[in-house]
Parts: sequence; structure tokens; C-alpha cells
Amino acid sequence: MATNTLLIEGSFDELADELARYIDTIRKTVSAASATPGAEVASVHAEIAQLLERLREKDQSEEELTEEQTKEVQNERTEVLKKLVLAAPVLNGAPEKEITAAYNLLVYLVRQSSSVDMFLPKICAFLAKPMPSSPLHGPSIALSILATIFNTLDADDSSRYHVFLAIMAVIRSTSSALAFEALKTQLSNQLPGWIESWDLDEEETQKLHMSISDAARAAGDAELSYHHLIQALHAIPPAEAASTQAREMAVRSLTTALSLPFVFDFTPLTSSDAVQNLRSTDASLFELLELFSTDDLDAYEDFVKENPISSISALASVKTISPATTTSSASSEAPSVETILQTKMRLLTLASLAAKAPSRSLPYNDIAAALRIEREDVEKWVIDTIRAGLVEGKLSQLKGEFLVHRATYRVFGERQWGEVQGRLMVWKQSLLNVLEVIRSEKEKFKEAASAAAAPTHLLSLIAALRDRQKFDVAKKRTEERDLHRSALNSRRFDYTESPTHRQDDPRIRLLQPPTKLRQGQPSMPRLRSSGWYHPQVRPHDLPSMLP
Repeated sequence: MATNTLLIEGSFDELADELARYIDTIRKTVSAASATPGAEVASVHAEIAQLLERLREKDQSEEELTEEQTKEVQNERTEVLKKLVLAAPVLNGAPEKEITAAYNLLVYLVRQSSSVDMFLPKICAFLAKPMPSSPLHGPSIALSILATIFNTLDADDSSRYHVFLAIMAVIRSTSSALAFEALKTQLSNQLPGWIESWDLDEEETQKLHMSISDAARAAGDAELSYHHLIQALHAIPPAEAASTQAREMAVRSLTTALSLPFVFDFTPLTSSDAVQNLRSTDASLFELLELFSTDDLDAYEDFVKENPISSISALASVKTISPATTTSSASSEAPSVETILQTKMRLLTLASLAAKAPSRSLPYNDIAAALRIEREDVEKWVIDTIRAGLVEGKLSQLKGEFLVHRATYRVFGERQWGEVQGRLMVWKQSLLNVLEVIRSEKEKFKEAASAAAAPTHLLSLIAALRDRQKFDVAKKRTEERDLHRSALNSRRFDYTESPTHRQDDPRIRLLQPPTKLRQGQPSMPRLRSSGWYHPQVRPHDLPSMLP
């Protein structure tokens, strides 16, 4: 809930004087409309006039108040508020448009005192009562005022607890489903934090959950009502489990659990000390709880023969809810307790059969025999059990069996642990077999991969040898060419090496020994730095000319 702030101007004595005069006016109006008009009506303003005068004098004094004077002011304010709050119920008879403003002013004055916890629970109790002047919109006005009070208080203020109880009381008295729906989200998200911050004891926690349970039931939310009823049951201290109040709550919780069509888990009840004490005070009711916790349809019918449900007073007076509230039927008529109990026991019996099935398969004939129904109705009951969340599986019409995927254990003891151990051993052996198959297939795959890779490896070797041969041939040719070139370079002629040459050698007839150039004679052909050069002789022609 968001935090609200009340904006009211004026000093305490001025506002208290105004509220007292207003209360006197409403009292006179109500008295005039009553069966005894003209009766003397006490004046609240007259009772607090002297106190207000003293407060006004101290408020107007320019001197700073001492600690003792401050305490006096607080005590005088408390006395004024006692008179105002005592007369506050008359505000429920104020005109519809003035009720909210009048209560807001009263709450503001209470917040100015040092005794908020003394007055606020009483104001909340007044708001939880009917408003004669507004029978149609009274609950909405009350909820609005209470919500404002709740939000003006600090989150950890324990006074919020009393405001919350008043809100639940208004919802319960009006059966306002709309108002309760608006609170459901906050209940699920913030209620645990509220309980912790308010520092509630066990009795207060129990009262809180009971108020929510009653409001939820009045609003038509049976599931949430049962949830908080169990919370209230577990809030009972072990030392008080044998008290009359604890017995009444245990009986109510047990009969509610048995009569609600959607409750199949009875563990929260069997774990309660208050419920266990019913073994001696309400033996038949407690025996019925044990039947629904562990036994089957046969044991239940044997019990009913000896102890008819109508003979159990706690169950005979239970009002069942309409199946239309659930999803099990389209009928709007509420079934009898006997019908609900028998239906629930059949579903629980089927769940036990599914949990005990060694092969995880239930033939239709076995189900029909255990539930005492016709074979044609087996599938209907299996589907209802699946909808209840007790089992999961698949129906096989061809084989006439129900294949169980999951089943809920109603109790979990030594026998159930043994079944779990046996199934775990079966699963372990199955996993070992799977691992062995995987290892075997892995080895086969490796061998097949090696055999398939052998020809490919040989071809790779052959290709590598061929590449090596090609490389060697190319390398050899390169070496021969390099040797040939080096031999050629070593046998080149240089006209400076030999002073005389054979004049008739055709290979060098074009080469003339260097002569001294006379002035005016044409120059010799240019010589390259690598040797000699002649335009009519190309270097690549030399090998054929040399010996």
C-alpha cells in the first residue's frame, strides 16, 4: 500500500473543539430521530472545555515549556481524546459525505498524542460496525478510511495490526469479493514482512490468520481461506494444544480439509499437536483423518458402516461448497459431505494404486475392482485423478491400461523408502547397461574409423612421394643449370686478358685487340662491365662458339 499524508490545519485545541461541537450536533440529530426525542444529550464539548482552555493558554504562551509542562500537555491531550473517542461511534450516523472527513480529523488528533495504541484499535472497531446513515456505501467508506489510517502509519508500526484486523472484519461482514481481490496480491507478497515488522506474538499471529481466513471464506475464496486456517492452526503454541480454543480450531481445520473437494494432502493436519489431541476428545473424527491419510476405499466403507457420517456432529454441520467453485462439475448444487468424502477416497485410492504399481502400469480391471466402479467409468475416474494433481500418466484404450508416469505418495514411511531404494537400484543397473552399450559402440566406431582411414593414409603417402620426386627433379635441374651458368661465366673472354690472339680463330674474329685510338677515328663498341659486348654477337650464342 502506498503511504498517505493527512493535511489538516489548526492547533490541537482548535481542532478538538471543532470535533467536539460536531459530535454534539450529530448526537442531537440522532436523538431527534430516535424513539425518545427530547431526551437529554450529554455534551462532549462541555466535558472537555476546561481542558481545552488550559491547552490553549499553554499553546499561546511565548515561554518555552519545561519537561514537566510538556508531560502535562500530553496528559491533558490524552484526557481530551478519551472523551472524543468514547463518543466517536456516533460518527457512523453522520451524513454520508461527512463521515470520512470527521474520522480523518479524529485520527489526526489521535496521532498528536503519545497514546496512539490506546485509541486507534477502538476507532478501527467503530469503523468495522455498520453505518446507519449509509447502508449502501458504508463498507466502502469504512474501507477507504481504514486504508488511509493504515497508510499514514509507519511500516513497522504495530498499530497497523489493529487496522488490518478491522479491514478484514469489514470485508467479512460485507462479503465484498471485489475488496478482497484487491488485497490478495498484497497478502501474498507483503504479509510475511508485516508479521515480522509488527513483532506479533503467537496469539496475535493466530488471530491475524483467522481474520484473513474468515474474510476469504466470506469472499468466496475457499482455497486461500483453508491456507490461512492451517497457518492459524500451526500458530497454536504446543503448551496450549489441549485448550478448548485449540480443540475448536483443530476440529474446524479437520472438517474443512475433509469437506473441501480439492484438499488431498493431510500432512499439515497430522503434524499439528492440537489435531493429535483429538485422538482422545474426538476419536471418530480423528480415525477418519487417519483413513484419508493412509487407507483405501475398502477401509473407508468399513468405517462408515460402523460410524455413519451423519453421526459425527462436527461433519454433519459442515456447509460444503458448490462444485462450480472448482472445475470438477458443471452442477451448481453443493454435494453432501458423504458424496465428497467417497469421491475423495476413490481418487486417493487410485493414487495409492499408481504409486504401488511395480511395472508402472495399471490394468483397467484392477482400477475398477479397487474403486468399485464399472469398467466403462475407469477413464473418467483416472482423468479426475489427473486433474486433482495426484497422478500423471497416459491412458491406453487399446491395451486397456493406465501407464503411470508419476504418482503422489499419501504417506512416506519405511515401506515407501524401500520402494524408492528398489527403483533407484533398477535405474542404476539400467544406467550401467546403457554405459556398457555406449562403450562398446564407441570401440566399434574407433575400429571402423581406423579401417576407413587406412586407404586414405596410403594415398596420402603416395602423393607425398610423388611430390618429393618432383621436387628432387626440379632441384636437380636447377643445380645443373646453375653449374652450367657458372662454367659459362668462368670461360668468358676479356679483351684485356691476352695480348695476342689467333687471327684466324673464327670464334673471335670479330674481336680485335685494343688499339690506341687516333684522333678522328671512330670509337670502339661500348663494353659492358660484365665482360665484352659486340652488337653482332649475342651472349646466348657464345656456348655454341666455345670449344
